[in-house]
Formats: sequence, C-alpha cells, structure tokens
Amino acid sequence: MKAEVAAFEERFTLQGRRYVRDGRLFLNASGASLFGRFRGRKLSFLLWSDYAEKGRNAYVRLTVDGKTKRYRLPRGEKTLVVSLSQGTHAFEIVKLTESTNNAFALASVETDGVFLPKEEKAGLKLEFIGDSVTTGFGVLAKETYGEYKTKEQDFTKAFPYLTAKALGAAYCVTAAGGWPIYKSKYAPYAIPDFYENVDLLRNETKWDFSSYTPDIVVVTLGTNDFSYLADLSAEKEKEERAEVRKHFLAFIKRLLALYPEAKIVLFYGFFEYAGLGELTKAAVRELASPRVTCLETPSAASQDDVRAGHPGKKTHSLAAKRLLEHIKNL
Repeated sequence: MKAEVAAFEERFTLQGRRYVRDGRLFLNASGASLFGRFRGRKLSFLLWSDYAEKGRNAYVRLTVDGKTKRYRLPRGEKTLVVSLSQGTHAFEIVKLTESTNNAFALASVETDGVFLPKEEKAGLKLEFIGDSVTTGFGVLAKETYGEYKTKEQDFTKAFPYLTAKALGAAYCVTAAGGWPIYKSKYAPYAIPDFYENVDLLRNETKWDFSSYTPDIVVVTLGTNDFSYLADLSAEKEKEERAEVRKHFLAFIKRLLALYPEAKIVLFYGFFEYAGLGELTKAAVRELASPRVTCLETPSAASQDDVRAGHPGKKTHSLAAKRLLEHIKNL
C-alpha cells in the first residue's frame, strides 16, 4: 500500500506548518512531523532534502515502535527502508533542524501491508515562536563555543518538544537562529516581518491561521536584539532599545488579535540579558491582558551548561519543567 502526498492529510497525523510543491510535502520547520500506523512487515519513505551550504544538511529522527534513529540527509532524494516482524506498528518522522538552513520533504510512504486509520490528536495545542534556542541550536555540542553545525542541532532535545511531549500536546514552531524581534547582528530578517508566511523565507504564501489554532503561544524572542544593543554607544543603545520595545509590543498585540482565545507566555532567561527581563515584565504590565504572562528560566551560564554558545540539554530540560508547570497553572 502506497500513500502519496495527496493522501497524507487523510492517512497521517501531521504537525507544523507545511506545504505541497512538485509532488512533495515540505516539512521544513523545526519539529515538523508525520505520524502513522500500519500493519505489515516493511515500511519505506521516499525523502527529498536540500541545504544552504556545506555542513548544514537536514537531519531527521525516525521512530518506529519506540526505537529511534537519527539520519543526516544528502541533497536530493533518499529512500529509507525499515524491515520488521509481521504486526501492527507505529512510526513518526521529525525534522530536527531549522528551515532557514535546509529543506525536508516527503514524496511517499509505502508498506507491504496496510495503513491503519489516522489517530486524531485531541487536547492542548501549543505554538512556539523564537530563535536558535527554540530550535535546539547546539544542544548536542560538546564544546562551550563553536561554529554552527546542524549535526549539533536536535529539536527533540529542546524545551518546546520536551514540554509538548510531557503534556501530550500538539505543537507548531516558527523559529530561526539569529532572528530578532527588531534587529540582529546575526541575521538581516526579523520574525515579525515573516511570521505570516507558510515558511519564513522558503515559502512566502500566507499561512492559513484557521488551520491550526493554538491554546497557548510561547514566545522566546529578544536575545538577538539585546546582543545587538550591547555593541552600541549609550546614546544609540537607548534609541534602539525603544525600537525593540515598540516592535515587541506590536508583535504581541498581533498575536492577541490573531488568536482571540489563546494565552501567551513570554519566556526568557536562557542568556543573561537583564534588559530582556525588564522589557518582558514591562510588556506584561503595559499590555495588561489576563491572557499574557511571563516566565523566567535559569540561564545556561548559571547551569554551567553552555554548548556552542547556547543552552545545553540540562538547561532545556529545566526550562521545559518550568514551562510545563506554568502551563498547568494557566
């Protein structure tokens, strides 16, 4: 039995913003995934991938009956084949790396048996909006500092995935390493300017917000802005900080309007920028909405857990526990 792209939505549980092009379903965002069940002995995937430059290949995690394996994808097509004993099996394939560096698509999923009916995922829906922390940048790195490598990135070790898994919740992620609320020295783009796109820079078609309505939106933005501010003169820093504040408030107001029922959590603290904490708490006071709260997590430095200049697994695990309790209280 072979499922091609036209049948994916009907047969499988999909997570994350996605689109179809050239007969392939693109799951480019961090954590974008496909889950299904089948009865048989064999399962195969026809995959396709591309990357921006050498060393930035896409990585995916394939889980079958609870056993996981990580794959580095080449440019172009690749077939993954899994052989099992006859029976009923569950599988999931998850994108571990971020969209701005690489693309990942599925053309078909095939079994020698039959696919079982799709399982509807009821319950809580989460959305995560952020930067490199949200995508799990450097979480697998051994060194404290180093160049960006996708082999050291793993969304399933980052706080959004850990939180969603603990809650049994669906999730959707819009995040890119180096991207700010307003301005960054690491990227010429800002999340609010491309947020309504299906896939940031890769697909500028407007996303259908009615297709996924989160109950809780977690925003982890501002680190790149404050890194930028730190290099400015006192006078210029004051001027630009006012712009960061203006853009931050405007974006949260957009989210409140887009999702009239959702609660919004402003999550910060992974890096030690006191100004970001001050801005976040001031934004909650100014917005004065019962739907907007803020939450601080201990920094990676305070946990002696800096990996490739970013939080390591210990920090992400602690952040997930804090966010989990916060969401339960909400």
